[in-house]
Amino acid sequence: MNIAALCSATVIWIFVSAAAGAEKLSPDDLADIREELGVNGYTAPSIHLVFQELNALKPIPFEKVWRDLPDSTPQDRARLALSTGAVIADGFLTVSAEKQSRIEPIGRVLLRLAKGLGVGDHVTKHSRSIIEKAARKEWDDVRKELVRCQAEVEAALLGLKDEEMAHLVALGGWLRGLEITTSIVHETYTPARANRLIQPELMNYFLDRVGTLNPNFKKTKLGSVLEKNLREIQRLTTKPVDTAIEPDDVKRIRELVREINSRIVAGEE
Repeated sequence: MNIAALCSATVIWIFVSAAAGAEKLSPDDLADIREELGVNGYTAPSIHLVFQELNALKPIPFEKVWRDLPDSTPQDRARLALSTGAVIADGFLTVSAEKQSRIEPIGRVLLRLAKGLGVGDHVTKHSRSIIEKAARKEWDDVRKELVRCQAEVEAALLGLKDEEMAHLVALGGWLRGLEITTSIVHETYTPARANRLIQPELMNYFLDRVGTLNPNFKKTKLGSVLEKNLREIQRLTTKPVDTAIEPDDVKRIRELVREINSRIVAGEE
């Protein structure tokens, strides 16, 4: 197993262990879904694992952390992959809050973005199933469909020899998830809630992936801001044992991740 594979497997194990007892798919369910679709340790952690933190932060102030979904399809693949992951994250947020009316727009946007990546055929059935199961309020099944959707996109991208984009899908989901969780913690701060933002293995994983991105992307404004802000977030969340992240640091982390996410949506100036 290479370093990337080992890191991915470690991150997945950490998130499953950390969320023990929370409402979630079981580790076996998650592994079975991803294995069934040919997704293995060479791909990034499931966005679902990131969103298990939401269960410890309830009640979720949904309207305060909701955002307008992207109404256009990015022309460059890096932004497209990041946007796809972010919309999958919006799906998990919506499922966590059980907001039935928001699901159909998410399914449609997700399908449009997947088509832009050239993997729309792999998402069509999941998009339809997400909408149908949400209409019946079968939230556990909607959650599973979102997991399958990410895994299908990753598997299809790997089939196209595009591992970099598979990692960016997961990174986009994590960035949107971090924006949501920092907003919730900032809204109702406690040291224990803030410490849920300390995820060193995951930070190292994504910084390692960003370090291997195409040099042309890294020269863009988005690429530059992405790496710079991630390193600053890493600094702010690297704390001695039993030392909490302060409220001002939570606010700053939220600002940094919002800047990245805004650039993903807006594109280059």
